[in-house]
Amino acid sequence: MKITEGNRVKLINENFEGVISKILPQKRLIVTCTDGFDYEVSINDVIIIGEDNSHLYAIDDTELSKKTADIIKGVVTSNNSKGILSKYLNKSKFAVGNTLEIDLHLEQLVDHPEGLDDWQRLHTQIQHVKNCLSAAMDKNIKKIVFIHGVGTGVLKTELHNYLSSFNYLSVSEADFREYGSGATLVIINN
Repeated sequence: MKITEGNRVKLINENFEGVISKILPQKRLIVTCTDGFDYEVSINDVIIIGEDNSHLYAIDDTELSKKTADIIKGVVTSNNSKGILSKYLNKSKFAVGNTLEIDLHLEQLVDHPEGLDDWQRLHTQIQHVKNCLSAAMDKNIKKIVFIHGVGTGVLKTELHNYLSSFNYLSVSEADFREYGSGATLVIINN
């Protein structure tokens, strides 16, 4: 579906609905919301809705195929500099002690964490753990610190449950002086 003036939309990060009144350059829109005010928003901040409030998605298949291929290439090709670990390999913690430091706070993993349900948040974080652990094993990295924070303890519990299913991993609390009680140290013994 192509975005056009007159489309009904919901704003992703706000509790507003409205109608696109003008399409601006650089993927910006003017949306006249139900509160009577006009808002300038990014095209990425809206979802087109139908008359019955069902979501109608605009997907560019060519761009989607390219992005999917890039993601798969980055994850599968462990020596690829655009791989999942590239942002962690450049940190001083890895350079000094060969320890990957992976921050699992959701704002480090996705652009708009506030738009996710609790189960989606946890799934995203655990999936990131799985991907990073697999990539680290491919690169023969032995030490990983997963920074999960304190919070309510749900992520830490799920992380420990997942990691304990592998007999070649040693799992313990990370250095309290450095991380408090918000991180887990994993040693890969393969």
